[in-house]
Parts: sequence; C-alpha cells; structure tokens
Amino acid sequence: MSQVISDLALGVRLAVGGSRKSWARLALQGIGIGLGVAVLLFAAAIPNVMDHRVDRQDARNPVAAGNGPAPLLVEQQSYPFRADYIPGQYYKAISPDAPVPPGVDRVPGDGEMFVSPALAEMLASPAGQELLRPRFPQKIVGTIGQAGLLNPNELRFYAGDAAIKEDPGNNTVYSWGVSHQRRGLDPLLWMLSIVGIVVLLFPVLVFVSVATRLAAAQRDRRLAALRLVGAGASRVRLIASGEALAGALAGLVIGFGIFFVVRPLVDDISIAELSAFPSDVLPTTALTLTVVVAVPVLAVVTSLVAMRRTIIEPLGVVRDQKPVRRRLWWRLVPVAAGIALLASQFGNLTQSEKPNQWPVVSGIVLLMLGIPVLLPWLVERVVSLMKGRTPALQLAVRRLQLDSGTAARVVGGVAVVLAGTVTLQMLLAGVEQEVRTDEKREAAFNYLTVDPTSDVDTSGMAAALESSRGVSAVHRIDRAFGKLPSGQTVVISIATCTAMSKQTTVPNCEDGKAYAVGYSDGEQYAQAGDVLTLRHNGEKWTVPPVEVLSSTLPGLFVTPAAAKGLVPTSAQYIAELDMSVPDAAEYARNAIAGYKWNVFTYYVGQNETDELERVFGVIRRALLAGAALTLLVAAASLLVVALEQVRERRRPLAVMAASGVPRGTLARSLLWQNALPLAISTVVSLATGILLGALVMRVFGAEVAFDWAGIGLITGVIVALTFAVTVLTLPSLRRATGALGLRTE
Repeated sequence: MSQVISDLALGVRLAVGGSRKSWARLALQGIGIGLGVAVLLFAAAIPNVMDHRVDRQDARNPVAAGNGPAPLLVEQQSYPFRADYIPGQYYKAISPDAPVPPGVDRVPGDGEMFVSPALAEMLASPAGQELLRPRFPQKIVGTIGQAGLLNPNELRFYAGDAAIKEDPGNNTVYSWGVSHQRRGLDPLLWMLSIVGIVVLLFPVLVFVSVATRLAAAQRDRRLAALRLVGAGASRVRLIASGEALAGALAGLVIGFGIFFVVRPLVDDISIAELSAFPSDVLPTTALTLTVVVAVPVLAVVTSLVAMRRTIIEPLGVVRDQKPVRRRLWWRLVPVAAGIALLASQFGNLTQSEKPNQWPVVSGIVLLMLGIPVLLPWLVERVVSLMKGRTPALQLAVRRLQLDSGTAARVVGGVAVVLAGTVTLQMLLAGVEQEVRTDEKREAAFNYLTVDPTSDVDTSGMAAALESSRGVSAVHRIDRAFGKLPSGQTVVISIATCTAMSKQTTVPNCEDGKAYAVGYSDGEQYAQAGDVLTLRHNGEKWTVPPVEVLSSTLPGLFVTPAAAKGLVPTSAQYIAELDMSVPDAAEYARNAIAGYKWNVFTYYVGQNETDELERVFGVIRRALLAGAALTLLVAAASLLVVALEQVRERRRPLAVMAASGVPRGTLARSLLWQNALPLAISTVVSLATGILLGALVMRVFGAEVAFDWAGIGLITGVIVALTFAVTVLTLPSLRRATGALGLRTE
C-alpha cells in the first residue's frame, strides 16, 4: 500500500514540480477540466431549481374552502401586452386577519398594487408608461419578493379592489399554500428533454477527457523514460494516475470557483423560463458527489487507456518515432452498438407510455462516442495520402502524419458538439410538427377578440372600443351552447354575415342561413334536424338546414334570422384594427381596462396555442440556450488545447524560426493543422448527427425533419469559432518562435 501511495505521490510531483512549464501545463489542464466541471455543476443544480419553483407555485395556490366567512376575495387576471403575459390577482380583504399572499407583507388595499421587479421595470419604461400603465392605475406600494415569484423575470402583480363581489367557492380564499396534482410531462416531450440533456452534456465529458490529455506527448516520453530505466508497467500506470489526479483535482477547484463566480449572475438571464434566483442554483448532494468522483475517475481512465504504446514500445515513444497504424474494427463497435440499441426502441413511444430511457441514452452516448474514437483513424488515413504543395501545407501534413492523434483530440470535442447540435436541430424540427395542433393558425392578426364574462354589463364596451385609437370597426358575436344526444357540446355563434366573416370564411352568406364547421379529428358535429339541449335553460332547439363549411373553427354559425328560439348566454366583440397604427391592440385593450378581471382579450389565433406547444416552446428555448452554452465551452476548451499545443512545440518552432522559416509560414502551418482535421471532423459530425437524429425520430415515431438552415448555421458558427481560436493562438506562436524559445531549463 505504501508503494502505491509513493507512486501516486511521484505522479503528483511530476505534474506540479520541476519547472514553470509544469505549473503552466497544470494551469491549462485545470482550466480545461474546470470549464467542464462548472457546466456539470450547473446541470446538477437544475433539480433544485425546479423543486424550489414547484414549492413557490404551491405556496401561492389559494385554499378556497374553510370554516366561517371567507376572510379574502380574489379575482384572477392575465393581461396580454405585446408578446408577454402579465398574470396577477385582485384582492379584497374582508377581515383584518385576511391571509397575506406570498412575497408581500400585507394585502394591498383598494387602489394599491404590488408588482414584481420585472413588471416595475416594464412599467417605468416609455412604452410601459404609455401603453401599459393605463391598465394599472393603482398606486405601486411595493415589490413582490422571491417567495411570490417563480423566477426573477416573472411579470406579476397584486392589486387591491373594493368592487370584488363574493362568489362562494370561486373567489373565496381562506389561506395560501396547497399542492395540486400535476399532470406528467407528455412522453414525447419527456423523451425530447432526456435526449437533449444527454446530447448537451456528453460533449462536456469529452472536453474533460481532452483536457486530461494536454501535453500528452511530453508526459508519454517522460513515462516511457521511467519504463526504460526499469519501472514496471503497474508502477508506470500508478505514476500516470497520480499526474491525472493532480490535473483533475485542479480542475475541480477551478470548476467550483467558476460555478460560484457565475452563479450570482443567473438572475440576469433575459429568458424568463431560464432565469433563476441564485439561492436556488445549488447542486444536489448526490449529483455533486457524482461530479466530484466521476471527473477524477474519467481523467485517470483516459490517461491509462492512452498509455498502451508507452507501456509496450517505450523506446519508440522516447525517440518520437512514427506510431504504428491504427486499427479500425474496434472503433466501429460503439457505432454499431449504438445503432442496435436505438433500433431496438423503434415504435415503443406512445401517447401514454414512456419507453425505457436507458437503451435510448446508451445508444446516443455510444453513437456520439464513435466520433472521437473514429477521428484519429480517419485523420491518419487521410493525411497519409496527402502531400504538401506549399511549405506551410507541407509542414502541417508532415506534423499530422507523425502525430494525428493530437490533432484529432484538438477538434474532437468540437466535432461532438456539432453532431449533438445537428441532432438537436432535427429533433426540435420533427417534434414541433408532432406537437402542433391540428387546427391551423389564423394568418391575419388584425382582429382583436374581446371576451367579457357572462355577468358583466357590456352595454358600453362596443362604444369604448370604437373610440379607441387604431380601431376601425367593432362587431358583436353572441354565443349559446347546446348538447347533442350523444353528449357532444356544440358552440353556436349568432352573428351577422359581416361579423361572421371575421371568424370563418362563409361564401354567399345571407341572413336566414346557418352553417356548420366540422372538427378536424372527425368528431361528430351538429347537422340539420338535430335537437340540441341548451345549456342555460335546458330547452330544446332544433338545428335548421345548414351548409357544411371547411374552416379552422368548429361549431354552428347562425345568422340572426335563423336563430329563432336561441337565447345567447355570452357575447364576444371583434375589433378590427388599423395595422398602420403602431400598437393598435394595446390602445384597444387600454380602452376597456376598466373592466379589469371581467374581460379577456387576444388576437385571433395568437392565444390558441395548445398547452403541449407551450411546454415544447419552453423546452426548445432551454435546449437551444444549453446548446449555445455548450458551444461557448467548446470554444474555450479548444482555445486551451490549442494554446497548450503551441506551448508544447515551443522548442521545435523556435528552431525552425531561427533556421529562417518565416513566422507567416509557421502561422499558416498552424492554421492548416487545425483546418484539415476540422474538415474531416465536420463531415463525420454531420453524418453522425443526421444519422442519430433520424434514429431518435424513429424512436419517437415522428416524421424525420431536416432543419437545413439551422444545420448550416451551426456548422458555419463552429467552423468560424475554430478559425477564430487559431487566430487567437498567433500571439502565443510569436512568443514561442522568439529566441527565448531556444532556451532549455
């Protein structure tokens, strides 16, 4: 045991002792690993962030039943404003001990309002003052604290209003804090989330492995020398493990440092669903321990796997001879195994059942693992057939022929990111088609629909809308509801031909006619002669002769002359907007702001988004943000690796410069050394990403879709980042080719 500890300690001494080069190498290795550790820690904090959000959501759910008179009345409202929604509540305290909503210290009184910090900022803006403040005439008396918000950028308000009337069971509140059973995530979106997380996190592990192999050539020669002077294979492996552990521990320290430096900034993220309170961003204990253990283990395993040549032919390593040609067969095993695992799950995803995620996750990991495993062999084979026509290209090709593995490692992490991002683009494009509702969205957005509640006086609503800036006409549609004998509910719209044309296309409309629009999924709809039972009074009404239309809004559309015997129970107003007037919809909404919680407005089609689509939108934004973060980490890791490559080759570069080779030639040679493996890796990554995307879409049972614009964009960005990183290494190259580069320590 003492011998093992001694060998590990020797490895640590070799990593940190000897010269400034050792410390520089350790620092670069620590930064490379630390970037990956920081990303893993943020990923490990996601469960805590989601749990805290759920707890705060439950804490602000009202308890509507209790003993005695209700101490508090509450009305809900959500105000649309441009592309945002501003949910909130109106309160009327009945007793002094009325329960205080979370995030504030008291119930707002009549004419008072608490707002979230994000809403306060919006109201203070010029647009907010002109277009939003009229809907909130109350005096702002404070801000809502963290206990009442799901995230720092949530738009929310609490307002007091003495006009609220008690509606037992509907607006009474006895206390706050009740947990509601939540419907589980749709299987398709659940699998999309799982696959997205795997695709985004696996490249991080590749970055950690690549960073572990920084200055690999020098380390291999040093360990080969120990092997030649008599050290046994097991002792050399222990020494190598000690070196790898030193770098991994440095990476853990730096990674935790980056995490705690960046953590206070997460509340500045502008996307509401992705922002979080810094106090919520804390990795779970289990996942933190997993990261702390997995990173050193991965570093040691990577180091030991790469030592085969050092153990078997140490003399060739010391003399820097051309390595033996790599074999292909075992490099295809992960690819074949990944395809087989994914193929075994084809058709297992249903609307109600989730497939076993482990074969899917394992298949994705194995298929993506094939990229860094195959790249060294491909680079070696391609460059062995090349000949340099210019001095710079000749230097680059010769360098790649002698050591293709290092070049493949430099671009390997970026290649995995490209493949993962291509897969993600395909998944998002395919799943978007699946979750989109069957009814097509209305193309026109120049109608504002106003829905008042059934118990509100609407006598002045039309006049208020007509007087609003940007409203050219107002139409009224009355509504009644009936049931077929089968139990199917039928929506009956009663309107003039002019008003009816604003909701559906009605050819040759005449007063006295009735029209029926069927459901896209084939459900039964009312036909001529059907007897409907009206919802409000239970009376019978016979459907008159109808013309069947094809439209996006199902139901019955009846002109006034054909609506005899129908008593509408609600009304809807459609305000035609003059789209030449900026923000005409907001002016119309302000005109009826006095109705407060008694009215809801929306653009036709704009707010008819299915819940599945809304959840998909949140997942999409989260995955795209994760892809952007992974891409930035890839660029930073690539820069660290490229700088280390220049530093490792400092002496040969200095010798060539001293021998008369122009620095421009050396710079172009460095560019070619990155460009050639990058071109090969781009082809492999695109092929792997498209194959993986197609296989996963088959698992989803969805149609394979290609987002060629997105794929082309991300490919261009990654290629540009690689060349930008190469340019950033030129100052280091200039220093390396100076006279001081000839000095040895």
